[in-house]
Amino acid sequence: MQRINLRQVEAFHKVILTGGITQAANIMNITQPAVSRLIKDFEYSVNLKLFDRHGRGLEPREEALKLFREIERLYMGIDHIAHIADDIRHAKGGVLRIGAVSALSNLCTRYIFPTLLQQHPDISLFMDVESTVSITDMVMSSQYDVGFINGTRAIKGLRAELLGVTQAVAVISPQHELAHADQITLDDLTRHRAILPGRKTVLRGQLAKLISAEDRVLHCPIETSLRHCCAMASSCLGIGIVDSITAHTNESNILIKPFEPKIDVAYLAIFPPQSAKSLLVEAIIEDMKKLITL
Repeated sequence: MQRINLRQVEAFHKVILTGGITQAANIMNITQPAVSRLIKDFEYSVNLKLFDRHGRGLEPREEALKLFREIERLYMGIDHIAHIADDIRHAKGGVLRIGAVSALSNLCTRYIFPTLLQQHPDISLFMDVESTVSITDMVMSSQYDVGFINGTRAIKGLRAELLGVTQAVAVISPQHELAHADQITLDDLTRHRAILPGRKTVLRGQLAKLISAEDRVLHCPIETSLRHCCAMASSCLGIGIVDSITAHTNESNILIKPFEPKIDVAYLAIFPPQSAKSLLVEAIIEDMKKLITL
């Protein structure tokens, strides 16, 4: 592999971000041919064909999109430095950066942040809603002060604190033929269309192990985000399987049913390595624990 030039990376990033060479050239304040040359040099450096060329247009290939996602992480780190510098320059009261899975972000937004910001009006708050995998990566690189994730009762490689454990539940439309059932079982998922959380979620992995262990086959399942599991279930598209917090904080018109066999869903707070936990983070964690156990 040839040496990669940072200017090549910038050109690649801007072309993907803006959708074309013309816009990228305007942002970088260089000519279009210069951007084209940087893209060609970058492809040569990484030994990958990143774009399909149609006339003057560029269509990113799957390889380009995968590479772009990794480069985005680097840019997020640079943006983080810029935010910190800005806060220091303006002598703000402090910065709190949080990564949270969708369910726990709902608890933060509805119940924790209103009081937090009233008590600490000078704090700068940043919260990203991401998958457990993405949040873990960001916490490992110290880009979040705390991450709120789904997981098992123990997690390797990071300092973690258990916030609480609930069970997976089934969500269905009030018009679904199982609306009057006391509970939803794995057998029900084999007879009706299942709506499952995406493959990056911890719950999806737990469901996959259960389905494999029971030697069951699901009929044409749907896979989507946890939030959209509820939305699709409310439209009577099938039976959604989600964590309890997602179900109870979702505004869709759904019925929430116990799911058998039981699947524990653990919620954890994770912290950057070799980093002290602030009093503010401790207060948020205590509030989170109380909300999860309600």
